[in-house]
Amino acid sequence: MGIGFSQRKLMKLSFFLFLIVIVAACSSETNTIPPSPSIHTDIIPIVEPVYEYGFCIDSFIVDRGKIKQDWTLSHLLLPFNISQVAINQASELAKDSLVDLKYITNDKSYLMLSKQVDSAKVLQYCIYDKSVYDYVVFEFTDSLNVYKVSRPIEEAEKEMSGIIGDGSNLSNEIQNVSRNLGITSELVSKIAQTFAWSIDFFRLHPGDKFKVIYDEKSVNGTPTGTGKIKALFFQHKNKGYYAFAYVKENEINYYDENGNSNKSLFLMAPLKFTRLSSPYTKRRFHPVQKRWKAHLGTDYAAPKGTPIWSTADGTVIAATYSRNNGYYVKIKHSSTYTTQYLHMTKIAAGMKKGRRIVQGETIGYVGSTGLATGPHVCYRFWKNGKQIDHRQEVHQASEPLDEALKDDYLELIKPIKNQIDGIPYSTNNEIEITDTDTIN
Repeated sequence: MGIGFSQRKLMKLSFFLFLIVIVAACSSETNTIPPSPSIHTDIIPIVEPVYEYGFCIDSFIVDRGKIKQDWTLSHLLLPFNISQVAINQASELAKDSLVDLKYITNDKSYLMLSKQVDSAKVLQYCIYDKSVYDYVVFEFTDSLNVYKVSRPIEEAEKEMSGIIGDGSNLSNEIQNVSRNLGITSELVSKIAQTFAWSIDFFRLHPGDKFKVIYDEKSVNGTPTGTGKIKALFFQHKNKGYYAFAYVKENEINYYDENGNSNKSLFLMAPLKFTRLSSPYTKRRFHPVQKRWKAHLGTDYAAPKGTPIWSTADGTVIAATYSRNNGYYVKIKHSSTYTTQYLHMTKIAAGMKKGRRIVQGETIGYVGSTGLATGPHVCYRFWKNGKQIDHRQEVHQASEPLDEALKDDYLELIKPIKNQIDGIPYSTNNEIEITDTDTIN
């Protein structure tokens, strides 16, 4: 009996499927690459150790804070179970180490590093941040130790320029603008001191200009002070004044572009510039006596306790008190000139009749004794026995450089003068600062 049509069809289909399976199996055996075994890697983050004041603080129990008003070392250390005996010893060690910790200052930072011993927290190190330049470490480990660590100070040459704008208190404008830009007040003082003989900083004019090349000190990138002023230019009432640093006999002095000293017989003012509160005048309404009278001196308002300087070399002829003048010092400088400084809160120690005084020496401190309504110094100036307005007096400059040194000086300042002349003035009455070369 023959095979039916359906059966033959079914057999062909089965044979065809069988061939497909055989071909697929062979292809799988020859072409398939076994998969690589999977690798599982756990990524462990690397944690950088944290250092402060040279200590890896990760291995300590850390307490930090600020010194409070009227604190002593006892206030700082007793809460950490340091005995009063150990505190006294630490204080003595600080003196021996020249750390000078007679006082700990309000609002300064401190850091306490302790270890866990059994169930107690035991202080190992106390770090007192004494200043921007250094900190003090009290060590309470195997032995008691106190030492000071000074932070590295970097110096970089800077250029600064500015234009004095219009304002009611021009003498303070340079200081106010500088402070807003993070410039140290020390720089402002040094600029004023360098031109203390030639420019009246109580009478700056709108449009006065200045340029300066100086070394800026910094710690951790933060400006902290001013090093040497290398060169200055100040345009005051359309007259230009140069000053270049020159080391002579291990002392820095300043001379102009021709080698003439920028110093003269008298300083322009008897104190660091603040505010001229009352000028020399033949007619002024007296704020205490309430009547019109001559004011034959110049009043400089300043905070109580501000040092008052002698404006020139001389000899003290009076250092005493009177009802109207309060505490005052009077100095004879020559047969021609005499000066007097009134209303002091106190006279400097050692000031007495016959004492020799050098220019810039502190002779007393600003106050309001005598007939005065607020803290200031009344500066009086005599020429040939007659009181005059000292700001109208023109004084001869000090001796210029020796001829033997002048050629060296002029050669030295040539590139520096080109540099300062090339500094552009800032615009919009703002001070402009420029980095130049880093010094170390």
